[in-house]
Amino acid sequence: MRRAEAEIAAMAYPARGWVEPLPGFRDVAIVGGGQSALGIAFGLKRLGIGDTLCLERQPRGRAGPWRNYARMATLRTPKDLVGLEYGHAALGYRAWHEAKFGADSWAGLERIARADWAAYLDWYETLTQPEIRYGTAVERIVPVAGGFELRCQGAASVRARRVVLATGFEGCGAWDVPPLVKESVDPERYAHSNGPLDVAKIAGKRVAILGHGASAFDNAAWALEAGAASVDLCFRRRRLPDLNPHRWAEFAGFLDHFYDLPDALRWRLGFMFRTLDQPPTKNGVEAAQAFPNFRAHPGADWQRIETRGQTLRIHTPRGPVDADYLVCATGLATDLALRPELADLRADIALWADRYAPPAAEAHAGLAAAPYLGPAFQFVEKHPSTAPWLANIHCFAFAASVSHGGQCTSISGHKFSLPRLVRGIARGFFLDQADRLVPSLAAFDERETFALSAGL
Repeated sequence: MRRAEAEIAAMAYPARGWVEPLPGFRDVAIVGGGQSALGIAFGLKRLGIGDTLCLERQPRGRAGPWRNYARMATLRTPKDLVGLEYGHAALGYRAWHEAKFGADSWAGLERIARADWAAYLDWYETLTQPEIRYGTAVERIVPVAGGFELRCQGAASVRARRVVLATGFEGCGAWDVPPLVKESVDPERYAHSNGPLDVAKIAGKRVAILGHGASAFDNAAWALEAGAASVDLCFRRRRLPDLNPHRWAEFAGFLDHFYDLPDALRWRLGFMFRTLDQPPTKNGVEAAQAFPNFRAHPGADWQRIETRGQTLRIHTPRGPVDADYLVCATGLATDLALRPELADLRADIALWADRYAPPAAEAHAGLAAAPYLGPAFQFVEKHPSTAPWLANIHCFAFAASVSHGGQCTSISGHKFSLPRLVRGIARGFFLDQADRLVPSLAAFDERETFALSAGL
């Protein structure tokens, strides 16, 4: 930690704060306390914007997915990812790993263990010292004169001039459970793969999972490790996808300049990412298949579910599958109406559906429902000059990927997206103060003193 502290101090120039305060308002409120929120708070501090408050609904140690719904053994991204450290090598994961486990461990590492990444983020928080209020859920964001009022469940409201929504994958919607399941199964007998799973409900039980992505296989292995009697994993495709477009996209031009593409090309690329799909991880598949009581059923989408006593009979094109408990690894639904904190804002927020009409062959409801964002991830008005305050709310949730590229809010995109976001916030504050620059310079009176030699 001492090396990281010294490196940060050495690269701190210019360190002084410069944003003129507004009484009663924090400069920036960040909704969230996970890895993106930590990186945003540190990035703003590096630019002299230190009056930043993170509001995290989970208790300390539970922010983000890593100790909640993430059930993979290792991260899915390459181990040499960078971004949160903003060029300070001593603050990066590699330096932390080598300090803790040794250089040989790093050299032999294939993927970062999920538990180690969570521990690294704890260390990162300790080092960068953001102000975080844990256990504080933001329920409403209301425009007020001077900025916004963030109304919180069971806690005092917070007023801030700028707001960043660092709310993760589901930040512009919610995890999606198919109507087939919601309408025919007791809510006590199913869960989403990215939500809480009660071990008591699956121990000794037959579990059926719908989906073919990484979380489907991760949850299958986790359930079997937790004592499930069996896991049947069903998915619509005849075979698993074996081409990962996200690996193709890992080059600086794409990650840094996707936003600069014309709308039609951004949409087409987003559509291709959605339709090409992303395969599960090799180690996730192998972990599930290591259990003799795991079965995969390709071409077996769920068509009908009936309850027969204690058995849930799932009808598929390949025949019935019997289960006691269901897990839906079915992704998320993008819909701002599902976000109560945006209730006072969403009618004014421009969506991609308001800005671009794709060819019929590229129609996609999920892309159309995503917010159409500006260059610093800020919301844009649906109708010009009707809601100018939206430019001061920055959406750093997964749905930003339609505007800024598929990996913009993930770990592998942070190197480029975090600086874009924090520079945009700094730019806004600076332009707010533009009319005071000349008077401030004219009033500047820090005199230099000199002792001249005689005869000069």
